[in-house]
Amino acid sequence: MTAPQKIARTDSFCVYDFHFRVRSNLPEAQSLIAGLYRNFLAPSFEGSVAEAVIHSESEARFSWRFVEKAGVTATLPGALWNLEAALCETIIRSQRHSIAIHAATIPVGNFMALLAGCSDAGKTTLSLALARRGFRVAGDDVALVDPETLNVFPIPRCFHVDDPGAILLEADGLRLPAAWPRFRFIVPNDFGMAIEPPGRARCLIFMRGPRAGYPSIEPVPQAEMTARVLSETGQGPLSDSETVRVICGLAAGASCFALTPGPLGATADAVADLLRKTMRSVD
Repeated sequence: MTAPQKIARTDSFCVYDFHFRVRSNLPEAQSLIAGLYRNFLAPSFEGSVAEAVIHSESEARFSWRFVEKAGVTATLPGALWNLEAALCETIIRSQRHSIAIHAATIPVGNFMALLAGCSDAGKTTLSLALARRGFRVAGDDVALVDPETLNVFPIPRCFHVDDPGAILLEADGLRLPAAWPRFRFIVPNDFGMAIEPPGRARCLIFMRGPRAGYPSIEPVPQAEMTARVLSETGQGPLSDSETVRVICGLAAGASCFALTPGPLGATADAVADLLRKTMRSVD
Protein backbone atom coordinates (compact mmCIF):
# COMPACT_ATOMS: atom_id res chain seq x y z
CA MET A 1 0.00 0.00 0.00
CA THR A 2 1.33 3.40 -0.93
CA ALA A 3 1.48 6.13 1.69
CA PRO A 4 -1.40 8.63 1.57
CA GLN A 5 -0.61 11.91 -0.11
CA LYS A 6 -0.91 15.13 1.82
CA ILE A 7 -4.13 17.09 1.51
CA ALA A 8 -3.55 19.30 -1.52
CA ARG A 9 -6.37 21.83 -1.46
CA THR A 10 -9.36 23.09 0.49
CA ASP A 11 -12.48 24.73 -1.00
CA SER A 12 -15.26 26.44 0.95
CA PHE A 13 -18.93 26.56 -0.01
CA CYS A 14 -22.22 27.94 1.28
CA VAL A 15 -25.36 26.27 -0.07
CA TYR A 16 -28.52 27.97 1.19
CA ASP A 17 -26.82 29.12 4.41
CA PHE A 18 -25.17 25.75 5.01
CA HIS A 19 -21.38 26.17 5.19
CA PHE A 20 -18.92 23.37 4.55
CA ARG A 21 -15.38 22.71 3.36
CA VAL A 22 -14.04 20.04 1.04
CA ARG A 23 -10.49 18.71 1.31
CA SER A 24 -8.73 16.10 -0.81
CA ASN A 25 -5.32 14.77 -1.76
CA LEU A 26 -6.76 14.00 -5.21
CA PRO A 27 -6.74 17.15 -7.37
CA GLU A 28 -9.14 15.65 -9.91
CA ALA A 29 -11.65 14.61 -7.23
CA GLN A 30 -11.38 18.04 -5.61
CA SER A 31 -12.05 19.70 -8.98
CA LEU A 32 -15.11 17.51 -9.60
CA ILE A 33 -16.70 18.38 -6.24
CA ALA A 34 -15.77 22.04 -6.72
CA GLY A 35 -17.41 21.92 -10.15
CA LEU A 36 -20.61 20.59 -8.63
CA TYR A 37 -20.84 23.46 -6.13
CA ARG A 38 -19.04 26.10 -8.20
CA ASN A 39 -22.00 28.48 -8.03
CA PHE A 40 -21.85 28.33 -4.22
CA LEU A 41 -18.16 29.03 -3.65
CA ALA A 42 -17.67 31.11 -0.52
CA PRO A 43 -14.70 32.87 1.07
CA SER A 44 -12.92 30.97 3.80
CA PHE A 45 -14.58 31.45 7.16
CA GLU A 46 -13.50 30.89 10.71
CA GLY A 47 -15.14 28.76 13.34
CA SER A 48 -16.61 25.29 13.44
CA VAL A 49 -17.62 24.21 9.92
CA ALA A 50 -18.66 20.85 8.51
CA GLU A 51 -15.77 19.31 6.60
CA ALA A 52 -15.90 16.80 3.77
CA VAL A 53 -12.79 14.77 3.02
CA ILE A 54 -12.07 12.41 0.15
CA HIS A 55 -8.64 10.91 -0.33
CA SER A 56 -6.71 8.03 -1.77
CA GLU A 57 -5.09 5.52 0.54
CA SER A 58 -3.88 3.32 -2.34
CA GLU A 59 -4.71 2.65 -5.97
CA ALA A 60 -7.72 0.56 -4.92
CA ARG A 61 -8.75 2.16 -1.65
CA PHE A 62 -10.54 5.51 -1.50
CA SER A 63 -11.98 6.87 1.73
CA TRP A 64 -14.52 9.62 2.27
CA ARG A 65 -15.98 11.32 5.33
CA PHE A 66 -18.60 13.96 6.03
CA VAL A 67 -20.12 14.77 9.44
CA GLU A 68 -21.16 11.42 10.96
CA LYS A 69 -20.91 9.45 7.71
CA ALA A 70 -17.80 7.79 6.32
CA GLY A 71 -16.77 4.89 4.15
CA VAL A 72 -14.15 3.20 2.01
CA THR A 73 -14.59 2.08 -1.59
CA ALA A 74 -12.47 0.28 -4.15
CA THR A 75 -13.12 2.92 -6.82
CA LEU A 76 -12.92 6.69 -6.89
CA PRO A 77 -16.35 7.07 -8.59
CA GLY A 78 -17.90 5.11 -5.72
CA ALA A 79 -16.29 7.40 -3.15
CA LEU A 80 -17.36 10.51 -5.09
CA TRP A 81 -20.97 9.35 -5.33
CA ASN A 82 -21.15 8.43 -1.64
CA LEU A 83 -19.68 11.75 -0.54
CA GLU A 84 -21.98 13.69 -2.86
CA ALA A 85 -25.03 11.84 -1.50
CA ALA A 86 -23.98 12.60 2.09
CA LEU A 87 -23.51 16.28 1.22
CA CYS A 88 -26.94 16.50 -0.40
CA GLU A 89 -28.68 14.76 2.51
CA THR A 90 -27.01 17.06 5.04
CA ILE A 91 -27.87 20.20 3.06
CA ILE A 92 -31.53 19.14 3.02
CA ARG A 93 -31.52 18.37 6.75
CA SER A 94 -29.96 21.76 7.46
CA GLN A 95 -33.04 23.54 6.16
CA ARG A 96 -35.30 24.51 9.05
CA HIS A 97 -38.06 25.95 6.93
CA SER A 98 -38.12 24.68 3.34
CA ILE A 99 -39.46 21.32 2.19
CA ALA A 100 -37.72 18.99 -0.26
CA ILE A 101 -39.37 17.63 -3.41
CA HIS A 102 -37.99 14.75 -5.46
CA ALA A 103 -37.88 16.54 -8.82
CA ALA A 104 -35.59 17.91 -11.49
CA THR A 105 -35.46 21.70 -11.74
CA ILE A 106 -35.29 23.44 -15.11
CA PRO A 107 -35.08 27.25 -15.19
CA VAL A 108 -37.08 28.55 -18.15
CA GLY A 109 -37.06 32.30 -18.69
CA ASN A 110 -38.07 33.90 -15.40
CA PHE A 111 -39.72 30.81 -13.90
CA MET A 112 -38.93 27.25 -12.89
CA ALA A 113 -40.26 24.00 -14.29
CA LEU A 114 -40.31 20.92 -12.06
CA LEU A 115 -40.05 17.43 -13.53
CA ALA A 116 -41.20 14.98 -10.86
CA GLY A 117 -41.55 11.23 -10.79
CA CYS A 118 -40.59 8.17 -8.83
CA SER A 119 -37.07 6.77 -8.85
CA ASP A 120 -36.14 5.17 -12.19
CA ALA A 121 -38.84 7.16 -14.00
CA GLY A 122 -36.16 8.62 -16.28
CA LYS A 123 -35.82 12.16 -14.89
CA THR A 124 -32.05 12.21 -15.19
CA THR A 125 -31.87 11.00 -18.79
CA LEU A 126 -34.68 13.32 -19.86
CA SER A 127 -33.10 16.27 -18.03
CA LEU A 128 -29.81 15.76 -19.87
CA ALA A 129 -31.64 15.38 -23.17
CA LEU A 130 -33.26 18.76 -22.44
CA ALA A 131 -29.81 20.20 -21.74
CA ARG A 132 -28.78 19.03 -25.21
CA ARG A 133 -31.73 21.09 -26.53
CA GLY A 134 -30.45 24.25 -24.91
CA PHE A 135 -32.27 24.17 -21.58
CA ARG A 136 -30.46 24.75 -18.31
CA VAL A 137 -30.85 21.99 -15.75
CA ALA A 138 -30.19 23.21 -12.22
CA GLY A 139 -30.60 19.75 -10.67
CA ASP A 140 -32.18 16.43 -11.55
CA ASP A 141 -33.14 15.08 -8.14
CA VAL A 142 -34.09 17.46 -5.33
CA ALA A 143 -35.56 20.94 -5.09
CA LEU A 144 -36.34 22.99 -1.98
CA VAL A 145 -39.58 24.98 -1.81
CA ASP A 146 -39.98 27.96 0.49
CA PRO A 147 -43.38 27.63 2.23
CA GLU A 148 -44.03 31.38 2.29
CA THR A 149 -42.95 32.53 -1.17
CA LEU A 150 -43.25 29.13 -2.94
CA ASN A 151 -39.92 29.93 -4.58
CA VAL A 152 -37.92 26.94 -5.77
CA PHE A 153 -34.28 26.44 -4.79
CA PRO A 154 -32.62 23.60 -6.71
CA ILE A 155 -29.94 21.53 -5.04
CA PRO A 156 -27.12 20.67 -7.46
CA ARG A 157 -26.35 16.97 -7.69
CA CYS A 158 -24.25 14.75 -9.89
CA PHE A 159 -26.29 13.06 -12.60
CA HIS A 160 -26.29 9.31 -11.96
CA VAL A 161 -26.08 8.07 -15.53
CA ASP A 162 -25.45 4.40 -16.22
CA ASP A 163 -23.89 3.02 -19.40
CA PRO A 164 -27.23 2.31 -21.17
CA GLY A 165 -28.35 5.87 -20.37
CA ALA A 166 -25.07 7.27 -21.70
CA ILE A 167 -25.55 5.34 -24.93
CA LEU A 168 -29.07 6.76 -25.33
CA LEU A 169 -27.87 10.29 -24.63
CA GLU A 170 -24.96 10.07 -27.04
CA ALA A 171 -27.28 8.68 -29.72
CA ASP A 172 -29.51 11.70 -29.08
CA GLY A 173 -26.55 13.99 -29.73
CA LEU A 174 -25.35 14.86 -26.22
CA ARG A 175 -21.61 15.22 -25.85
CA LEU A 176 -20.68 13.83 -22.46
CA PRO A 177 -17.95 15.61 -20.48
CA ALA A 178 -14.36 14.48 -20.76
CA ALA A 179 -14.41 13.25 -17.14
CA TRP A 180 -17.26 10.81 -17.79
CA PRO A 181 -15.30 7.69 -18.93
CA ARG A 182 -13.05 7.70 -15.87
CA PHE A 183 -15.09 9.26 -13.08
CA ARG A 184 -18.75 8.74 -14.07
CA PHE A 185 -19.39 12.18 -12.55
CA ILE A 186 -21.55 14.63 -14.53
CA VAL A 187 -22.82 17.87 -12.96
CA PRO A 188 -25.06 20.76 -14.08
CA ASN A 189 -22.05 23.07 -14.50
CA ASP A 190 -20.71 20.73 -17.19
CA PHE A 191 -23.40 22.28 -19.39
CA GLY A 192 -22.79 25.91 -18.51
CA MET A 193 -25.34 26.20 -15.71
CA ALA A 194 -25.04 29.69 -14.21
CA ILE A 195 -26.33 30.53 -10.77
CA GLU A 196 -30.05 31.21 -10.94
CA PRO A 197 -32.19 33.36 -8.66
CA PRO A 198 -35.03 31.45 -7.00
CA GLY A 199 -38.33 31.54 -8.84
CA ARG A 200 -41.86 30.22 -8.77
CA ALA A 201 -42.72 26.96 -10.48
CA ARG A 202 -44.99 27.72 -13.43
CA CYS A 203 -44.91 24.27 -14.98
CA LEU A 204 -45.20 20.93 -13.15
CA ILE A 205 -44.67 17.72 -15.09
CA PHE A 206 -45.08 14.29 -13.51
CA MET A 207 -43.53 11.31 -15.29
CA ARG A 208 -45.68 8.21 -15.18
CA GLY A 209 -45.12 4.77 -16.63
CA PRO A 210 -44.86 2.47 -18.32
CA ARG A 211 -42.90 3.82 -21.29
CA ALA A 212 -44.95 3.85 -24.49
CA GLY A 213 -44.19 3.72 -28.19
CA TYR A 214 -44.82 7.46 -28.43
CA PRO A 215 -44.69 10.14 -25.75
CA SER A 216 -47.86 11.82 -24.58
CA ILE A 217 -48.36 14.90 -22.40
CA GLU A 218 -51.79 15.52 -20.92
CA PRO A 219 -53.04 18.33 -18.69
CA VAL A 220 -54.08 17.11 -15.25
CA PRO A 221 -56.13 18.81 -12.51
CA GLN A 222 -54.23 20.62 -9.81
CA ALA A 223 -55.66 18.26 -7.19
CA GLU A 224 -54.20 15.26 -9.01
CA MET A 225 -50.82 16.98 -9.35
CA THR A 226 -50.87 17.83 -5.65
CA ALA A 227 -51.38 14.17 -4.78
CA ARG A 228 -48.63 13.05 -7.15
CA VAL A 229 -46.09 15.60 -5.91
CA LEU A 230 -46.96 14.83 -2.28
CA SER A 231 -45.97 11.23 -2.96
CA GLU A 232 -42.50 12.53 -3.89
CA THR A 233 -42.15 14.97 -0.98
CA GLY A 234 -39.96 14.00 1.93
CA GLN A 235 -40.81 14.42 5.57
CA GLY A 236 -39.41 17.80 6.55
CA PRO A 237 -39.70 20.55 9.13
CA LEU A 238 -43.40 21.23 8.49
CA SER A 239 -46.45 19.41 9.77
CA ASP A 240 -48.40 17.22 7.36
CA SER A 241 -51.13 19.82 6.99
CA GLU A 242 -48.61 22.59 6.33
CA THR A 243 -46.86 20.46 3.72
CA VAL A 244 -50.17 19.81 1.96
CA ARG A 245 -50.87 23.55 1.98
CA VAL A 246 -47.50 24.28 0.35
CA ILE A 247 -47.89 21.65 -2.37
CA CYS A 248 -51.45 22.81 -3.07
CA GLY A 249 -50.13 26.35 -3.51
CA LEU A 250 -47.35 25.10 -5.76
CA ALA A 251 -49.81 23.27 -8.02
CA ALA A 252 -52.31 26.13 -7.99
CA GLY A 253 -49.71 28.51 -9.40
CA ALA A 254 -48.57 26.22 -12.21
CA SER A 255 -49.72 24.49 -15.37
CA CYS A 256 -49.84 20.79 -14.52
CA PHE A 257 -49.15 17.89 -16.88
CA ALA A 258 -48.68 14.12 -16.80
CA LEU A 259 -45.99 12.74 -19.11
CA THR A 260 -45.99 9.21 -20.47
CA PRO A 261 -42.50 8.89 -21.94
CA GLY A 262 -41.68 7.26 -25.23
CA PRO A 263 -38.33 7.13 -27.08
CA LEU A 264 -35.88 9.59 -25.54
CA GLY A 265 -35.53 11.97 -28.48
CA ALA A 266 -39.26 12.25 -29.13
CA THR A 267 -39.99 12.66 -25.42
CA ALA A 268 -37.40 15.42 -25.00
CA ASP A 269 -38.72 17.21 -28.10
CA ALA A 270 -42.28 17.10 -26.73
CA VAL A 271 -41.25 18.42 -23.32
CA ALA A 272 -39.07 21.12 -24.89
CA ASP A 273 -42.05 22.30 -26.97
CA LEU A 274 -44.23 22.39 -23.87
CA LEU A 275 -41.67 24.43 -21.91
CA ARG A 276 -41.30 26.94 -24.74
CA LYS A 277 -45.07 27.35 -24.98
CA THR A 278 -45.30 27.83 -21.23
CA MET A 279 -42.53 30.44 -21.37
CA ARG A 280 -44.40 32.39 -24.07
CA SER A 281 -47.65 32.26 -22.12
CA VAL A 282 -45.99 33.41 -18.89
CA ASP A 283 -44.07 36.22 -20.59
